[in-house]
Amino acid sequence: MKQKRIDTLAVLLPLGLMLLAGLFALFWPQSNFSEAERRYKADAPGTPNLSAWTTDRDTEQYISDRIPFRQALVALDAAAQVGTGRRTQLETWPVAGALIEKPVTGDPAAARRRLDQFRQLAEGAGTDWYVLVPPTHGSLLRGQMNGLMSAMYSEEDKLTAVLAEDSHCIPLSGCFAAADTEMFYRTDHHWTLDGAYLAYTRFCEAAGREAQPLESYRLESFPGFRGTTASRSGISWGETDILRCAEPADGVNYTYEGDGQVYGSLIFPEQAAGWDGYAVYMNGNHGRLVIENPKAPEGTLLVFKDSFANCLLPLLSANYRTVVAVDARYGDIRFSEAAAEAKPDQILFCYSLDSLVNDTVVARKAR
Repeated sequence: MKQKRIDTLAVLLPLGLMLLAGLFALFWPQSNFSEAERRYKADAPGTPNLSAWTTDRDTEQYISDRIPFRQALVALDAAAQVGTGRRTQLETWPVAGALIEKPVTGDPAAARRRLDQFRQLAEGAGTDWYVLVPPTHGSLLRGQMNGLMSAMYSEEDKLTAVLAEDSHCIPLSGCFAAADTEMFYRTDHHWTLDGAYLAYTRFCEAAGREAQPLESYRLESFPGFRGTTASRSGISWGETDILRCAEPADGVNYTYEGDGQVYGSLIFPEQAAGWDGYAVYMNGNHGRLVIENPKAPEGTLLVFKDSFANCLLPLLSANYRTVVAVDARYGDIRFSEAAAEAKPDQILFCYSLDSLVNDTVVARKAR
C-alpha cells in the first residue's frame, strides 16, 4: 500500500506542477517582451486551425515562454552547454572572461565586390574614401583558445586578407592586438570607447585630420551594461560592463530622420538603463542622421555605417563642421543619393566584418 501511494505521488506531483505552470502562464501578468533575451514572447494561440495543425505548437511555445522561473532555467541550460563544450556549435562561448561570437564566414569575392562598390561610389562623388572594419573580438583572443576553436577562424582570415590588400582599408588588427586595454566589451560584440578612439586616431592619420585628445571630450560612464552577446548566450548572471561615452565638450546640433527634433547632445543617458544600453549613443540606430558642430574645422564627412560607428561619430564630430551618417538597415535612401545630397569632402565606410561581407541590404543600396 505504501509503495502504491509513493507511485501515485510520483505521477501526480509532476502533473500538478505542469498544471500550475500552465495556469501561471495563462493568468499571471507578464510582459510580452523578454529584456534578458531581447525578443518578444510568443503570442497566445488563436482559433484552432484544423488544416495547418499548428495550435498545439503555438500553445506549447506560449506556455514555454511564460513558465515560472523561465529565465533561470534558460540560464542553467546555457551554462550546461558551455560547460560541456556544446556551446561552440551555437552563437557564443566564453574566452578569457569574455563572451565572444562565432567567427565570421563568407565569400572573399563578396568582400572584393563590396569594396569595388565603395570605390565606384567615391569616384562618382569625386572624393577621398576610407574603410574602417574592426577585427573581431574572437580574432584578438585566438591565442587564449584551444586549438579546435582557434582553427575555426581560418575562413575569417581569408576575409580579412582581402581588406589588407586594399589601400583604402585602414589597418586595425595590429594596433588592437598591441593595445594594453580592452578593445571590446566582455558582454557585447561592439568595441569599447578605447577601441573606438584608437580607430578614430588611425582614421585621422589617414584622412589628414588632427585627432583630438580623449581628455578634451566630455566623458560619461554608465555601469551595469550587458550587451547582445550576453543575451544570446542565455546566461543571465556574470559580470557586467561599464559603458564609457565621449562627445565634444562644447555641444553640437544633432538631428535624425523621422524625429524632427534638434538635440544638443549625442549621448542619451536614459537609454543606458534600458534593455538596449548601447542605444545611449545617438539614441539608437537611424537611417540618416546629421551632426553639426559650429566649432569644428570646415568640412563634411559622409559615413556609411552599421552600429559600430555609433560611438565613433561623436569623436569624429570634433573634426568636421558637418557629419552625415547613413545606416542602410533603416530608411530607404541609396548610397549614391546620400552622396549627391551631402556633397562630402570625405567618405568613411565603417562596418563590422560580417556586415561588410554578408549584409544584403548594404550590397543592394551601395549599387
